[in-house]
Amino acid sequence: MNQVCYLCGSTQNKTVFVENSIPIVKCLNCGHAFSTYEQEEHYEGYWDDEQGYDLEWWDKAHREIYKDFVGKFLKVKSGRILDVGCGLGFFVKTVQTMRPSWEAIGYEISEKAVKFGREKNGLTTIFPGIVQESGLPKESFDIITLWDVIEHIPKPHSLLQYLYGLLKPGGFLFVQTPNFPVQLFKARLKVFLKGMQADGHYLEAKDHINDYTEKTLGLLSTQCGFSSTKFAILKPIASVSGSKAKIGVVLKKGFYYFTLALWYASFKSINLNLTLFALMKK
Repeated sequence: MNQVCYLCGSTQNKTVFVENSIPIVKCLNCGHAFSTYEQEEHYEGYWDDEQGYDLEWWDKAHREIYKDFVGKFLKVKSGRILDVGCGLGFFVKTVQTMRPSWEAIGYEISEKAVKFGREKNGLTTIFPGIVQESGLPKESFDIITLWDVIEHIPKPHSLLQYLYGLLKPGGFLFVQTPNFPVQLFKARLKVFLKGMQADGHYLEAKDHINDYTEKTLGLLSTQCGFSSTKFAILKPIASVSGSKAKIGVVLKKGFYYFTLALWYASFKSINLNLTLFALMKK
């Protein structure tokens, strides 16, 4: 394979998984994993579902994790928070409901998603477009969030560097993304138990272009100027992608408590949670 790792520039890599004929490779130099699928840098198609949005997933299933975030990180009386890739606006709505003294703003590339957020969620502070073209004032936000965004962007350096400039000194960028080593094990286990299925839900090779670990997220953070990167564990999304079985939610929550206990028992050195939650401090 001769694909170039965007983190270190190496062309030396090995295939670790193949999904729908798309190889996912791991850099032999820095360890970063990425899909070989060529995706647009600013892809808008995630919100083009003509059948309507799955609100059981985007709203109900996310309520607990959003409330957990607000409880953990919005403890001061007031501040300004920017949600980049805000989708339908449910996180912004949660902040406005739980912390009305905070100013919550959202940016989303999809005009369709923003239209929904404004009309159905009554949000007036979410905007369509590329955030780098927003003209937002520098050093004006205490917190910026990227919920399930960074894995979709082929080369996120310019975005993170721009967001770094929007943060106040001491502020932090919160990044949520799948925990690749755990997700890879899960995908391989599915193949072992059921075989590779054409409609199987594995690593989303066409959507998740970059697959991160704590190490590679830390490397990206350093390259973009952040002073430190710490990790947290939040409550899981109360749904299982690709499945409607309620037992999956119960098992997922049980696994969350197991990983949380292991994380604390190992002095935060072993993170087997399905998701990474990184706090990149300016």
